[in-house]
Amino acid sequence: MIQLVALLLFGILVLVVGLYALRRPPPATTENDASADDLKELIALRGLDFRNVAGLFADSDYQMLLADPRLLRIALELRQDRKRIALHWLRALQQDVFSLWQLRRLLAKYGAVQSTAEELAMIVHALGTVSLILLLRLLVFLFGPFRFARGVSEVRRHAHSFSGSCARAVRRLPSGRWIEFINEWRGTHEAPG
Repeated sequence: MIQLVALLLFGILVLVVGLYALRRPPPATTENDASADDLKELIALRGLDFRNVAGLFADSDYQMLLADPRLLRIALELRQDRKRIALHWLRALQQDVFSLWQLRRLLAKYGAVQSTAEELAMIVHALGTVSLILLLRLLVFLFGPFRFARGVSEVRRHAHSFSGSCARAVRRLPSGRWIEFINEWRGTHEAPG
């Protein structure tokens, strides 16, 4: 019984830390643009690079087609196509977060992290983001893409935040270890482009 209570308290603690990490805005730095460029040289982020997310989850054209009974079949096809594309995009976004997590682990190996607390916050942030993506994938699969535009923008914001933290960590990589780091990263991952 005591073990169950301890496990419950641990779960609540992880949840609170996760919510805190997800609510914390990314630190504002002047090197964000340079960091983002450095990151794009290392890793291709297909999900984060997709620009028309709002259009993908918008239902205005679907509603317009539903208004005309003759176009009902086309509206249903549009809904299915958007659902398929939305699920594909969410899968790509999830893969981006996993790739960023692998990059972050390699950066930690090469000494580009500041503290254990920062790494713990990044672990919680990544797990929270992946959990939200999985939840959205399930909801989009069950109910279609048109009801979840707000949730998608939140997930995308968290993924961008995680990407930014990885980009800043790339900038902290000791210059003497850069070549060794690049060789190990490119040996295990395909080059972008």
